[in-house]
Amino acid sequence: MRTISQDKSISYLRKGETATITGYVSGEIPLKIYEMGLLPGVIFTMKQQLPFNGPICIHIQDNPNSVALRKAEADLILVESLPSR
Repeated sequence: MRTISQDKSISYLRKGETATITGYVSGEIPLKIYEMGLLPGVIFTMKQQLPFNGPICIHIQDNPNSVALRKAEADLILVESLPSR
C-alpha cells in the first residue's frame, strides 16, 4: 500500500528511466493520447527530451515504434517510475 503518491508527469522523467502510466491529470484527455496506446498500465522508457520545451520521445515496451509527444501532452499523463534493473 502506497501512502505517499509518487505520480509525476512524463516530462519529469530522465533519459533512460522506465515508468508505467498510472492515469491522467484530468478527465479531458485528447483522443490522440488514447489512439497512441498511452493507457494506464503501459510500461515505457524515456528515450529523449529536446531542450526549450521540445518534444519528448518515449519507447513503449513490446512495441517496435517510438512515440513523440509535445510537452503539453506529456504533462497530462501521470506516471510512476519503476526501479532500475
